[in-house]
Amino acid sequence: MSEAHFQPEIFSFLTELSANNSKEWFDANKAAYQRAVKKPSDAFRSTLSDALAKLTGREIASKQFRINRDLRFSKDKTPYNTHVRMAFWPRGGLFEGRDAQPPSFFLSIEPDHVRFGTGCMAFSKPVLGAYLAMLEKDAGPRVNALYEALEIKGFERSEPDLVNPPRGFPRDHASADLARHKGLATWKTLENTELLLKSDAAECMADQWQPTLSFWNFLIEIHEKA
Repeated sequence: MSEAHFQPEIFSFLTELSANNSKEWFDANKAAYQRAVKKPSDAFRSTLSDALAKLTGREIASKQFRINRDLRFSKDKTPYNTHVRMAFWPRGGLFEGRDAQPPSFFLSIEPDHVRFGTGCMAFSKPVLGAYLAMLEKDAGPRVNALYEALEIKGFERSEPDLVNPPRGFPRDHASADLARHKGLATWKTLENTELLLKSDAAECMADQWQPTLSFWNFLIEIHEKA
């Protein structure tokens, strides 16, 4: 098996976990988890980081989210996530620190599809201020143009976080709807999971993100103005 792609077993494991989401079942199948999910995910994430670095021209950091769910504030007490999620973001002081919310590439491997996206889920306070200032000046048409180009390629816009623009932003401004966002992201679903089974899966996945590069660079620009 190539160390940078998956076998079909990852999808069958996640499907079975969905139907048997208990500690007893997971413990009995921990070897299968390590073989089908954890080890190939670690190798794939490293190779994908390199592919995204090549795409963006920046050094890329990454992380994989834990299979164990955080149950502290959830009514759903099933112990495990039934997906594999990763995030990738640029290295550098501008994107580091406790409150940093850097422009990222997101990947979610689900039992029967792949979901991926680009964006900032929530701007830090200084970055949100820079974003709103850019909107109030003249950035609204640019944001809409970026989203419209992505929608042509099958990407979705993130939903606004607020019912109304935040206090201080003119409600009659042409970009008032965009001001309702506390972050910006775009998402796409791949129903065909075979892409991740290819020997060059990381490079193929990086190609899927290529249309979002202008959007990602715009988010970088907002951070640089903050």
